[in-house]
Amino acid sequence: MPFIKVHKRGVISRSIDIGRFSGYGELNQALAHMFGIEGQLEERQTKGWTCLYQDDEGDFLLLGDGPWEEFVISIKSILIMSPQEVDQKCLQKLGGGLASRL
Repeated sequence: MPFIKVHKRGVISRSIDIGRFSGYGELNQALAHMFGIEGQLEERQTKGWTCLYQDDEGDFLLLGDGPWEEFVISIKSILIMSPQEVDQKCLQKLGGGLASRL
């Protein structure tokens, strides 16, 4: 399994070995510890931190939305986003889609 980059705004990107983990729970705990946000990735509705991953097709998906086995073979990078970054990304996507229909 390859090392992948993990990005979080305002922090130096880090690499992590996906092969060390057997599921999303272990990965979330390691990411939270790595970036000092323990307990905040599991409670994204109240704390706001969201983990997305980029797959081999360039799409961004929510971490944990698919089977672990598929995730491991398709992941290219992980992005940890604040609530503001998530809102901004959603608005950009909506704006781009609306602009192309006008």
